Amino acid sequence: MIDNSTKTSCLLCQNKSACFEKLSEEELLSVDERRVELHYRKGEVIAKQGSFVTHILFLKKGLTKIYREIDKDNNLILNFYPSGKLMGLSSLYMNSILQFSIAAVEDSVICAMDIHIFEKFVRQNGQFAASIIHAINQHFAHRTEKLVSLTQKQMNGRLAEAFLFFADQLYRSDSFHLSLTRKDIAEFTGMSVMSVVRGIKDFKENGILEDSNGDITLLKRDMLEKISQTG
Repeated sequence: MIDNSTKTSCLLCQNKSACFEKLSEEELLSVDERRVELHYRKGEVIAKQGSFVTHILFLKKGLTKIYREIDKDNNLILNFYPSGKLMGLSSLYMNSILQFSIAAVEDSVICAMDIHIFEKFVRQNGQFAASIIHAINQHFAHRTEKLVSLTQKQMNGRLAEAFLFFADQLYRSDSFHLSLTRKDIAEFTGMSVMSVVRGIKDFKENGILEDSNGDITLLKRDMLEKISQTG
């Protein structure tokens, strides 16, 4: 849903991506004129695999997942993004067709910015271009680590790695409310839902983590790290 009634100017926004700090006031105003603010409810699809790429998306608030659609019942989640992240950077100068889908894991607010204005500033502003390249490199480094995890680690190792990722990258705390479903975790780790359920049960029984109606606490981070490394 479009809601620009409370839209904050890019000049005044306190939650802008680090790359926007490299833009001049004039450039920020150009971005501001070519964006819309969109509100999505939990579970809504934000962008659909196979559609045309027209915008770069900035997650102002909420939590999203990026995934490849495998078939009508199964997906492979490539990454989760918390607020403050840019999505769709891999489409710059590459392909007019989106290679993945994006959906809201929590109620989310998205700034959708014209992709052409991004490409223009990459050409014209070296510092902005460098920050975009840095962000893209981070994305591909994560994809590489994920490929290694999916192909080389056993299920317990993948699950331990996932909970460390949730704590460090999504919720930034060893105690958090997990807004992901068991199916989300399964599609992120390449496991079945039942394997995820059994794995979490084993972690709880061994005192590695606590799960109280979705309120997660990592009790033995060192053990999770060891399982992740040796799994």
